[in-house]
Amino acid sequence: MPETTSVRPLSVAALFADREARRRRDIEAEKQLQQQQLEELADFRRRLDSFQITDEVVKSTIDKIRKLFEAGETELMLTSFPSSFCTDSGRAIINAGAPPIVELTEEERAALPDEPEWLATMPLGVRKVYDYWKENLKPGGFEFSARIINYPDGKPGDVGLFFAWPKSALEA
Repeated sequence: MPETTSVRPLSVAALFADREARRRRDIEAEKQLQQQQLEELADFRRRLDSFQITDEVVKSTIDKIRKLFEAGETELMLTSFPSSFCTDSGRAIINAGAPPIVELTEEERAALPDEPEWLATMPLGVRKVYDYWKENLKPGGFEFSARIINYPDGKPGDVGLFFAWPKSALEA
């Protein structure tokens, strides 16, 4: 009696069908991954917009600053987020400190706000961090800044928020 096998006969049509089914599964998996990433990004944006400074956040940040200071570091990156979260996709950060195109008069210069222009382009929670820094850390010699920290494909990628301090007491 001949032995039976459970292997189905091979055909070119079956190979094409299997390959197409695999491609459809891969495309569907990629779509699901992209959707999940979009949802996570939207959730991160909501958390950043509604960020609250609590005693726990302050204590944790101060502990990190102390640890980095003891290690000889001069800055702490508080967080990073996509430049797309900024209303101008990070352009104000890139242009911070650049001289104005048109020279300002003394009156115009005096009327400028005492804060960086990029602050108005940031997610809402950044304002709270800036206000905390201005009231509590700036008097102690700390700086606050935002920088574009990467440029994928030559375009502004992520924004990093930093607290910084001098390397030595002579620089303070």
